[in-house]
Amino acid sequence: MFCDTGICKRCGACAAECPYSLIVEDGEGFPWLRPAARKTCIGCGHCVAVCPVGALTLPDLPVTPGLAPDQCPPIEGAFKVSREQADQFLRSRRSVRTYRDKPISEAMVVELLDLARFAPSAKNGQPARWIVTRTREATQRLAGLTVEFMAINNVFPGVIRNWERGVDKVLHGAPHVAVAHAPEDGFNPAEDCSLAAAYLELAAHARGLGACWAGFLMEAAEGYGPIRDALGLPEGHGVYAALMLGYPKYRYARIPRRREVELRWLD
Repeated sequence: MFCDTGICKRCGACAAECPYSLIVEDGEGFPWLRPAARKTCIGCGHCVAVCPVGALTLPDLPVTPGLAPDQCPPIEGAFKVSREQADQFLRSRRSVRTYRDKPISEAMVVELLDLARFAPSAKNGQPARWIVTRTREATQRLAGLTVEFMAINNVFPGVIRNWERGVDKVLHGAPHVAVAHAPEDGFNPAEDCSLAAAYLELAAHARGLGACWAGFLMEAAEGYGPIRDALGLPEGHGVYAALMLGYPKYRYARIPRRREVELRWLD
C-alpha cells in the first residue's frame, strides 16, 4: 500500500475499516500494510474508499489490481436520495411477468451487470458470472427445454399444458433472461449470486425495466443436462440465480400492502 504522506490526515479511518486489521500505524502515525497483507487482503478497497483525502493506493493486490483513488469515483452528495424516495423506490419494485415486444439494448444489459458487480460477496470473491440471452428466440429455447424437463419428470402439468397452447408460463415471453452461475466449491455461491441478481433487479427497476426471478429455469438447470449444455456452463459451475428481463407491458400505479413485520428482540 502506498500512502501519500503529504496529504494523509492520519485520521485512522483506513485502519479502523480494514476487515482483516491489516493496516497499522508507523512511528509517525501514517498507515502501512502488515507483511501478512499480500496473503490476507481481499482487495475490497475499503481503505481507499474511506480515505477523506484520497491518500491511499493499493497496487498489485488480488481481485482489484492497481486500485487507486482515480479508479474510485467520489460519492456525489447531489445524487443522494431522500429517505422517502428510497422507500418508494424499494416498495414499488414488482416482479414483472408481462413484457413488451421490445429488446433491451446490449449496452443497457452491460450497464445493469456493471452495477451488479457492486453487490456484497463473501470475502469479496465476486464469483457471479453471467449468461444473457440476446434474442427472444434464445430465451424461448430455454423455456422450451424447461418444459421438456417438467414433462420428463411429470411435474407442473399446468405449465406444460399452457406451453402446448402457446402460452409461456416459464419465462412469460420475456425478451431476455440473465443467468448467474459460479463455481460450486466457492465460499457462498448461492448467496453471492442471489445478491448480485438483487442488485441487477433494482438497477433494472431504476431504469424503467422489469425483471422477475426465473425459478422454473433455475430448478431445471440444476440437473438437466440439455439446459446446462444450452447455457454452456463451465464444468463445476452451478446456476444460482436467473432473472427475466424486459420492458414492462403495464405500469404499476400503486404499492400493494404487505404483512406486518414479525419481530422478536433478543436481549
